[in-house]
Amino acid sequence: MKLSTLVHHLESMGTYNLCDVEITGITNDSRKVRPGYLYVAIKGYKADGHNFIKKSLECGAQAIVSEEKLSLDTSIPQIVVRNTRKALSSLSCCFYNNPSQKINVVGVTGTNGKTTTTFLTKSIIEKAGYEAGLIGTINYQIGEKMITAQETTPESVELQRLIAEMVAAKMKFAVMEVSSHSAIQHRIENIDFKTAVFTNITAEHLDYHKTISNYMNAKVELFKNLRKDSFAVLNADDEFSEYFADRTNAKILWYGIKNDADIKAEICRESTSDIMIKLKYSGKEIDMKIPFVGVHNVYNVLAAVASAISLGFELDVIKSGIETAPTVPGRLESVPCNRGFEVVVDYAHTPHALETVLQALRNLVKGRILLVFGCGGDRDKEKRPLMGRIADEKSDIFWLTNDNPRSEDPLNIIDGIKAGIKPGRSFHTQINRHKAIADALSEAKDGDLVLVAGKGHEKYQIIKDTITPFDDREVIKAILSGKADKHII
Repeated sequence: MKLSTLVHHLESMGTYNLCDVEITGITNDSRKVRPGYLYVAIKGYKADGHNFIKKSLECGAQAIVSEEKLSLDTSIPQIVVRNTRKALSSLSCCFYNNPSQKINVVGVTGTNGKTTTTFLTKSIIEKAGYEAGLIGTINYQIGEKMITAQETTPESVELQRLIAEMVAAKMKFAVMEVSSHSAIQHRIENIDFKTAVFTNITAEHLDYHKTISNYMNAKVELFKNLRKDSFAVLNADDEFSEYFADRTNAKILWYGIKNDADIKAEICRESTSDIMIKLKYSGKEIDMKIPFVGVHNVYNVLAAVASAISLGFELDVIKSGIETAPTVPGRLESVPCNRGFEVVVDYAHTPHALETVLQALRNLVKGRILLVFGCGGDRDKEKRPLMGRIADEKSDIFWLTNDNPRSEDPLNIIDGIKAGIKPGRSFHTQINRHKAIADALSEAKDGDLVLVAGKGHEKYQIIKDTITPFDDREVIKAILSGKADKHII
């Protein structure tokens, strides 16, 4: 694509050495620059892309977009803009021919429930006989192609490329998680959403957003630019939903259990493996068996049901899609155990998520709940004592251990968790996550349940600058089978 075609719509503050060169790709990562590429220099959270312009030129960059005029010893075209993140989003959309206008895109945002809601929505679409692409925390899916996710919502150039691939594969639907970071960083700015879904808001990522108000306003970005013929799917039982409703022009579909809503659920029965609900919509009632546990999953189901309704699917198809939905990796995922107790792995890494999961399990478990968890390093220090308090109140025995400490001292992280635990409460501290899991499994008795929380689907630990293979599910299986020694790290 010609440079002139790409940049003509940019609000530039100046252009230099502009000539109509052919652009073969776009990136904001100097390590990915190839001959013919347009390099967009972004001032990131940890690094400034302007410092890598020279490297990008050495790798063959054909043109530069930056936020400041640089004295380059070259005749390479340079376009100066006020915000290179916004520019990257706009350029990527143009380069891939605005793919989101050729496919029905569903975006799901909120603190908890995004992954399960997107998986359920995808299941409904596929039950209706259509293929759906998926972009989210666990992976990116385009038909049989699976890409391990590096970010919940990738950078705008990657996001536009993925949607373009879905269009090329003749898919009619794309379902994606929308993180608060992606919204505030303009990654989704040029995505045309058919439906936007809000799950809930609790305190998260405040190391980045600083306040809950900033965090909420980042989430709202998904809804502000919806077309009048689009849909906003909102949780009638979440106190923040009215804020979202007031800031969108889209048609609103409300879902909930407690308050008035367009789509409602009455919980009829819960077991250790499923929930039976009565779904109510537009004067109709149908019985539906949800293959998950916990009230929080009823909300996820309702969000997916509302999304499917917004896309025009009938209730019988929706029911089938929910009832046959696959297990979501790392979300209340049961690990086979034949020792008289149960073992569950869950991604719960926020206070609200941990409390919700523990409460769901408490209603179903006859014996004790044994909990193994930690907190991630370099972020959200405020949530650590809250999670300590929840572990204290909602579990019978718990182990504090490593999660992804990153550059932090694991003992400092654990001290932060301890601050929320009542004086005199007994608990275990074991830095080695493998040993902590092993100790919990050894302690478990008939009727008990062991919950290993925090990492869920993740298959690694980040310790300082090293990423080490570590999968809670595989570690548990190895311990239970007596083949654990080689997994100890």
